[in-house]
Amino acid sequence: MRDVIVIGGGLAGAAAALRLADAGKTVTLIEARGRLGGRTYSRAGAGTVDMLEFGGGWITDWHARMKAHAARFGMDLRATLPVAARRWHDGQTLRTDTPVEPAQMPAWTDAMASIQAESLAMKGGGGRWQGDNPWRAMSFAAYMQAKALPEAVRREFIAWWTISGSGDITRVNVLDALHSAAHCGGTLQAMLEELSHTIEGGVGTLVARMVAGSGAEVILGDAVVEVTDRGDHVTLRLSSGAEAMARHVIVAVPVNAVGTMRFDPPLRPAQARLAAERHQGRALKMLLRVAGVQPGTLVTGEAEGLRLMFAERQLSDGSTLVIGFGLYDEVPDTSHAAMARAVQAFFPEGQLLSHDWHDWIRDPWSAGTWVSHGLGQSPLFAATEWARKGRLHFATSDIAARESGWFEGAVISGEEAAEAILDGRT
Repeated sequence: MRDVIVIGGGLAGAAAALRLADAGKTVTLIEARGRLGGRTYSRAGAGTVDMLEFGGGWITDWHARMKAHAARFGMDLRATLPVAARRWHDGQTLRTDTPVEPAQMPAWTDAMASIQAESLAMKGGGGRWQGDNPWRAMSFAAYMQAKALPEAVRREFIAWWTISGSGDITRVNVLDALHSAAHCGGTLQAMLEELSHTIEGGVGTLVARMVAGSGAEVILGDAVVEVTDRGDHVTLRLSSGAEAMARHVIVAVPVNAVGTMRFDPPLRPAQARLAAERHQGRALKMLLRVAGVQPGTLVTGEAEGLRLMFAERQLSDGSTLVIGFGLYDEVPDTSHAAMARAVQAFFPEGQLLSHDWHDWIRDPWSAGTWVSHGLGQSPLFAATEWARKGRLHFATSDIAARESGWFEGAVISGEEAAEAILDGRT
């Protein structure tokens, strides 16, 4: 019998396995996909040999645990290019001077300053959810309406939401969006500045190295369908029909994938409710290989449903990697023709060579992107609801006590689950 089985081969699972192995525990890691990485997914993109990030990609200056793991496994950090050129698109016209006509700038400036003030008011508070915040029960859409934001500001706010949160604006609480900007002075564009680094070779590669470093037994392509806590050990039944047993189990999958498993005894009511409702993260991240575009160019607006594009870096063949973000349900056409039209709208000087993406919403083992809290869901993410339950422990960036929704949160969550087991020394 193993000491610990970790369900899920993403960052949280890898961090848990590594911490346990460092303490001398034997670990088996079971991943439903045929690859490690979870919602990190690093591979060559269409038309290029360069390693691209199909899931999350950036870390911040304060993500100490991610930096430490990258250093431990010999992976360098790549600094994010600063914004060298700025553009705005209003759905019809591309502007390179100011976001709106000069006569409209005072209203734009005032509205953006108001959003900034409310964002900064969240800094140092209780994370995304603050019980005394006047906007705590209001959707993103209702917030914009209540503040009578000019249409151009509404477009800009939603554009940044696609990179920082990504849920349906009628179904998510606005505090997610306001909190995202709080780290960087409360301004929207500065959110890109906080995304200070990527990892050379890909975060998915880092996950694989962490798992290898743990020495864990790895089972790929076999999903856990049933988890039974028998009091002195836990039994798992896999989709292949195989069974596995361990003294402890760490469930390190996104909350949107928890519902793919049956638990005996049942989950706590809040856990079961969240597994059924799921968090609301529904982003689309498009990787565009483009000729003729200057790296460091940033465009916000709307074209073919995409609302933000950043020319992130030059690829080895001389083309430019442009990363496009949109709300999943606003981008019905992901064909080459549609993406070429989007590129032309934002970068008239550019030519789309190829594009690629991963559908995280239809991926059954994620069923969503980075965490985005729905209205009324805040109590479901509470640390107390996801604390140890018998011999079961839970770990994912979705429920992390700190840095929720980030890679750093996944690592913290996984390590804390491992520490809970080690503290018991059973």
